[in-house]
Amino acid sequence: MSAVTARQATEADLDEIMVVEQDWEESQRATRARMAARMRKFPEGFLIFEWDGAVIGTQMSFPMRYDAAKVGGLGTWYDVTNNGDYPEIDRSTANALYLASGSLKRTSRGSTAYEAMMEVSTDLARRLGLSYVVAGAKIPGYDGYCRRFGDIDAREYAFLRINGCLVDPLLEMYRGHDFVVPDKDHVVPNYYPDAPSRDYGAIVVRGPL
Repeated sequence: MSAVTARQATEADLDEIMVVEQDWEESQRATRARMAARMRKFPEGFLIFEWDGAVIGTQMSFPMRYDAAKVGGLGTWYDVTNNGDYPEIDRSTANALYLASGSLKRTSRGSTAYEAMMEVSTDLARRLGLSYVVAGAKIPGYDGYCRRFGDIDAREYAFLRINGCLVDPLLEMYRGHDFVVPDKDHVVPNYYPDAPSRDYGAIVVRGPL
């Protein structure tokens, strides 16, 4: 039986990488030039995932400094990632691997690829001597929940549970891979444009590793 495999991307993979990128909304797609720039800036963090020899997903990350007590300083996804171009990377002070972007082809969603993406990023952080893996997660169940049950603060919604599981499906998926939202300050308004999340994001953290 075939399994999802991961490897570091090269510029020779860009054609297939851009095919995967087409499954993002057009306004949120990275250009080929930006993909190549990310690859050059931190090649170890630009990974592709393959199934039966075909590229089905991508993951891009870079080292950064994470301090739970100063998480408000991270700002939005655009602030953290320097508008998608990556900030200057200081390996001497970095203690976390930030997952800047990740995508799967629609036909591969719901497969074991998500699990592979989570574990590969954690393995990379450990190899780099980093203590945390950090990501900005959408909270795609938020708008629907408010429409059904009435408005609730996103900082409350991110911690709601039913039968022990988080109400938000994406946050619950992250929780299944040992990522947590440490506190309400990790729920950020205007984090990333996403109508189902009402543009909120939750900073999810795995670690210390």
